[in-house]
Amino acid sequence: QAPTKFDGHYVGELTLTGIASGDCTKPPVGAEYPLTIAGGQVSFKYVPRFDTTLRGRIDANGGFKAGASTKHGLVTMTGQVTGYRNLTADIVSPSCRYRFQSKN
Repeated sequence: QAPTKFDGHYVGELTLTGIASGDCTKPPVGAEYPLTIAGGQVSFKYVPRFDTTLRGRIDANGGFKAGASTKHGLVTMTGQVTGYRNLTADIVSPSCRYRFQSKN
C-alpha cells in the first residue's frame, strides 16, 4: 500500500463513554494506547474488553472505520484525523463504548 499523509504512530487515551450491557472496564487514568496508520491501513489493539486488533482503511480526508469480530460480536472504531496528528474516534462493542483521543 502507498503511504498516506496520515501514516504514523498515534498515542491516545481511552474514556469509557457508555455501557450497553455487562461489565465494562474503565481504562486506568493516564494509560496510553497506540494506534498505527501505515499505507492507508489503520490498526488499533483493543485491550480494555477484548484482546483483539481493529483494522480498517483511512480515506483521503482522514476518516476511517476499523473493526473486528469477537466471540461477543462486532467491535467498530469510527474516527477522523484532523490537523497535525489530532485523532479522535469512537469505539462501539456489543457491551461498551469508548472514546479515543490522541495526545500530541
